[in-house]
Amino acid sequence: MDGKNVTKMTWQQFCKYQRWDEFPERKDNPPMTVDFSFWIDGAMYYCTGEDHGYIIADKDWNRIGYNKNFLMLLETPFWNEKSFHDRIDDILFEE
Repeated sequence: MDGKNVTKMTWQQFCKYQRWDEFPERKDNPPMTVDFSFWIDGAMYYCTGEDHGYIIADKDWNRIGYNKNFLMLLETPFWNEKSFHDRIDDILFEE
């Protein structure tokens, strides 16, 4: 997208990418170990830490969602009543 290298991931690959296996004690609220950008339906988004929690923002850094619990943020529906977790098969991740 926009000439950038993108890739797809399964939920299991995403969990490995975030290294959640290193934090078994935080199964209900695993940490975000890597900030990332991604594309859904041709629109770019960012996911990063902010205000002692985590946000998903659009390409202009307008907040789409915020939660202190990273997993809950990823499971909150923002796109046609579907969450990041629900839509992971449709998401392109910027490498």
